[in-house]
Amino acid sequence: MTAFRSFAAAATLAAAVSLGACSQGDDSGATATATGNADAGHRTLAATIGSAPGLTTVSTALSEAGLADVFDGPGSYTLLAPDDDAFAKIDNKALTDPANRAELVAVLRGHILPGHLTPDAIKKAIADKKGPVQMRTLADSMVTFSADGDVLTATGADGAKAKIDGAALVASNGVVLPLDGLVKSATPAKAS
Repeated sequence: MTAFRSFAAAATLAAAVSLGACSQGDDSGATATATGNADAGHRTLAATIGSAPGLTTVSTALSEAGLADVFDGPGSYTLLAPDDDAFAKIDNKALTDPANRAELVAVLRGHILPGHLTPDAIKKAIADKKGPVQMRTLADSMVTFSADGDVLTATGADGAKAKIDGAALVASNGVVLPLDGLVKSATPAKAS
């Protein structure tokens, strides 16, 4: 319950923070993403993540961290969701060890942005600014989005980079952007 309260407090604070260039201007692209599922826009983020192929590890991690319930609520979020292959590249068993729950929450919060952001909205913000744009995560860290042609890359504050890898999944209360890596380093403390 403490992790949920911390997350809820951070979510409230982060929602108050301006979304910068990504939320300025025309937001018509914010909801125009093909998902291949007619009712996807009516399901919550939690349901969308839970049923998405290739995102089972992040879905499990959100549940273990006590954050999945937040994605069933009314708040609007964008989850930068590392795919299963991304988690396979790290020691996710250590990260999901109950002794490392605080680190798991921190890593996941570093992948959550307030608001409803699609790749089209991010690309528009990059084009409008004529360069990379930054967003503040719920971990109070910055993620920088850059584009190389149609490829969007997210870079975390610690330099970790990941590409948006696959179609955005639009839900009633947000968007899931699959990533091929983590943008917040996963460095769980050693259990004693």
